[in-house]
Amino acid sequence: MKKNYEKFLPTYICDIQEINNLSKVMFMSNFPHHQFILCTSGTGKICTENNIEQTVSKGDIVFINSSILFSLRQQENFSIKRIAFNGNFVTNYLQYFDFNPAVVFVPKSTDVFNAFNIAYDGYMHDKDDIQNSVNMYNLIGVCGESYVSSKPALLTTEDFIAESGFDFIKQNISSINIDFSPYLKLHKISITELNDIFINRYGKNMNELIYFYRMEFAKYAVFKVGNTHYEKYYNQCGFKSPEEFYSEFKKYANMTVEEYFNLVWAKQ
Repeated sequence: MKKNYEKFLPTYICDIQEINNLSKVMFMSNFPHHQFILCTSGTGKICTENNIEQTVSKGDIVFINSSILFSLRQQENFSIKRIAFNGNFVTNYLQYFDFNPAVVFVPKSTDVFNAFNIAYDGYMHDKDDIQNSVNMYNLIGVCGESYVSSKPALLTTEDFIAESGFDFIKQNISSINIDFSPYLKLHKISITELNDIFINRYGKNMNELIYFYRMEFAKYAVFKVGNTHYEKYYNQCGFKSPEEFYSEFKKYANMTVEEYFNLVWAKQ
């Protein structure tokens, strides 16, 4: 399988984490991107927020859309592998597959289905081999990309870390002091390495990037909730008090909250 498809395999697409004996509800903060899950042993049940439930067993694949809430209900010897695709990459192949409310994997065309089957058969030949599963999920992307006229550049490892690290900031922006330790442990990198990647990609170090998004989020809050209610949301932006919200907003936007609100709404 690797020999046949080696030229298609990107440097880095997916983040793989082994998750065993799941019984708790998994929210979007745990699964920030569209992804597939692969049952590696036993049987279990997946239940989406609209109460559509299906049983999965070893070798089964389920697509998880990041916009839904779902739970994985533990059964005997149940374990899965999680393959989380970066959101930008997913758009390359979503147009080639249908995903119904029960999150069943349904290819739209025979060509795509056959291409997927080749990868899947290679995986099933030795489904306990982790590299085979990595190849297989990379090839799910290739199934879509093979039919895209202008093939987009695939993410490098640094690109993925830069984007997923920024996503981590966005997901935790309500924290006054964001704790990066879970992210660093998951990706096996140091805080210095992550900081360097941020600088190379965004021209901002970690603290500057956090401040930038905190203030952009604050501007969005002012625009969205109006100038009479925004003070209720200061803590969602990670500020200690309304006074800090006022002060930092004025320094960042070079205008008061009220002035900014009037300006953006005058343009609508």
